[in-house]
Amino acid sequence: MRTLTSIALAAVLAVAAPGLYSSAHAMPQSGSKQQQVKLIKGTWWGSVGDRVEIVVKDQLATRTMTGTVTKIDSDKGIVTVDAEIDGKKVSRPVFTSTIVSIKPVGGAAAPAPTGTAGNATTGSSPTDGAKSATDAAATPTKKPSGKVDAQGYQLDENGYRIAPQKGVFILPFVGGVGATARAYEIEQMGKEADKWGPGQIIILDIDSPGGLVTEIFKIVDAIKSVRERHRVVAWIREAISAAAVTSMQCDEIYFRTMGADGAAMMIAGSNSVYGEPLDRFRVELGDIIEKNGRPRMVFLAMVLSKDVLTYTKDPVTGKPTFHDKITGLPGEVVLSNDKDNLTFNASNALDCGFSKGTADTGADFAPLLGLKEWYEISDYGVKMAAAWKKLHEECEKDLALQMQRMEIPRAGGPSEQLSVQIQIMEKVVAWHKRCPPCVDGKLDIDQLKKQLKQMRKQLSDMRKKSSAPGG
Repeated sequence: MRTLTSIALAAVLAVAAPGLYSSAHAMPQSGSKQQQVKLIKGTWWGSVGDRVEIVVKDQLATRTMTGTVTKIDSDKGIVTVDAEIDGKKVSRPVFTSTIVSIKPVGGAAAPAPTGTAGNATTGSSPTDGAKSATDAAATPTKKPSGKVDAQGYQLDENGYRIAPQKGVFILPFVGGVGATARAYEIEQMGKEADKWGPGQIIILDIDSPGGLVTEIFKIVDAIKSVRERHRVVAWIREAISAAAVTSMQCDEIYFRTMGADGAAMMIAGSNSVYGEPLDRFRVELGDIIEKNGRPRMVFLAMVLSKDVLTYTKDPVTGKPTFHDKITGLPGEVVLSNDKDNLTFNASNALDCGFSKGTADTGADFAPLLGLKEWYEISDYGVKMAAAWKKLHEECEKDLALQMQRMEIPRAGGPSEQLSVQIQIMEKVVAWHKRCPPCVDGKLDIDQLKKQLKQMRKQLSDMRKKSSAPGG
């Protein structure tokens, strides 16, 4: 699917089932090297390969997850677990700072008293009873080191910036995907959040009509990487097409009251794409979305109208179950029939569990995220997105002007006409260096460079001829 080029997704893609953003860690059951895991209270020693039951803090509630630890990153305070979530097998990076308790499958819960590595009553301890350097630097301590970085921020004992309070990082994800909404900004936002240590909350504030398939896969990789260190949240105003695929890569999805996220068609130009390209798209992205712990059938119903999606709720637990056909079961809700692509709004997304909540303001959003109040730690993402959007708009405006200039006849004759056209094309090439997506969407830059080379030679020949005796 990554070989497809310049194919846009043109409709609305649906919001996806909320991912478990929390963390998990392990109790040493295998022969792998043991590492220290810091819980919300106390510590635990675990190893890759441990089979554990983990209780994690999920906003204002808790959730239990059973799985096998596949990776422990003590420096970042992250453990990767292969687990079953809502009946789906997923690989989930989770943060140590959200763990309530750990116990081996079928065993006793992990005790949580705080103590030194050698004395903690965890039921297991490292063979030498000492902390390693990586254990000591696993998470921010919030204890001032007396040092500041180049920007003047106070640093803690592990070199992370100290935030006044727990808060969020906002990244506006606005406009066309691949144009003003890109993977690059997501990557940079992750690096900025890294300065405050792992486990930060990054919010993609999505208001986008969709865009290029080629950019989707870059975004998938970017968000996957950032999620290994931080909690990534989608806040939906409008997530259409590729923007909705973006939302489904996040740990959690929330709506604004008038938010929209659903129904997608794959198009090239003004025509819908079917056949082998669409099949590859559905399979590859379906695999990715399902690995994220979200139902494949939901994604399929977004892409093609013929795919039906309904849900029912357990009368006792209220847990929703999705169906890829109309079952006629009591209380069944039809989300999409065979005439329309699946579309979610804030209400039905929340009712069926695809959205974790609805908020129109930061004050309303904060408690949904488990924060005491709304606080933005850094305005880096907002400024970065605004600067790129401004540059892209300037590029589009100037390109339109240059294309008009290209057609204006010059009084100086063919030589002057060619000279001006060369200047225009050189400016386009310069714009491509500064803002590639703006130019790539309108011109074939490689072909333009070849043409520019030919035009320069043509102008040189014309000038040589005119300066020659009798020219």
